[in-house]
Amino acid sequence: MSSTSPAQWPAVNGRVRVQVQLPEALGGDLLELPTRVEDSAEGSLVVAAPGFSGDLHLVAPGMPVTVLWASERGQMRQDFLIAEVVRRRVPSWDLAPCGEVEVQQRRRFVRVPVTGNLRLHAVPGDPVRQDPDAAPEPAVTAAFVDLSEGGACVRVRSDAWPEAGRLVRTVFELDGGPVEQLAEVVRLVPDPAGTGEHDDLVLSFVEPVAASDRLRRHVMQEQIRNRRREAP
Repeated sequence: MSSTSPAQWPAVNGRVRVQVQLPEALGGDLLELPTRVEDSAEGSLVVAAPGFSGDLHLVAPGMPVTVLWASERGQMRQDFLIAEVVRRRVPSWDLAPCGEVEVQQRRRFVRVPVTGNLRLHAVPGDPVRQDPDAAPEPAVTAAFVDLSEGGACVRVRSDAWPEAGRLVRTVFELDGGPVEQLAEVVRLVPDPAGTGEHDDLVLSFVEPVAASDRLRRHVMQEQIRNRRREAP
């Protein structure tokens, strides 16, 4: 499929993240900024302009950006060039694709199997919600499948409301202390057991991750315990 086709792109109001590389004069950091899709057409994806320090001087036509979004296939990414910067009531970037849509398969963090439950809460103002005027969505109890510093896989009832692209506020206990962390559902895996009763959600924690040190320590300790159990 051509990289200029919008068929694989997220829908209007879909949540996406854009990566912007700052020049060395501004620190050289790779920024990953949340935003949403304003419009799409053949060869053009329009996103709301995310604000960051130095954007008024740096952002201009020809600047490369990478767009990342969640889909049923997993975490998607595509390289673009800014074709036009529109500074209206809602500033936006008109993006022209310069690469193919890719599925990110490589995991950035080590995951370990864990047990226990967590609660998933809807996030007010989530642009991916189909009907923002509908009744509030109830908290969902999920069961951990695995956990990493950057996310988790959890199991929910198949009739639960979270779906790929949605934002959720996760609340759980970790080593005797509470964790509350914003996450994005990057993938929904229909019932792996084949019963039709449960689905697995792959969650990516949204930066900043306040409990990253505790999560990293927990994962390392679980790895050590697993190696000891496997040792002859």
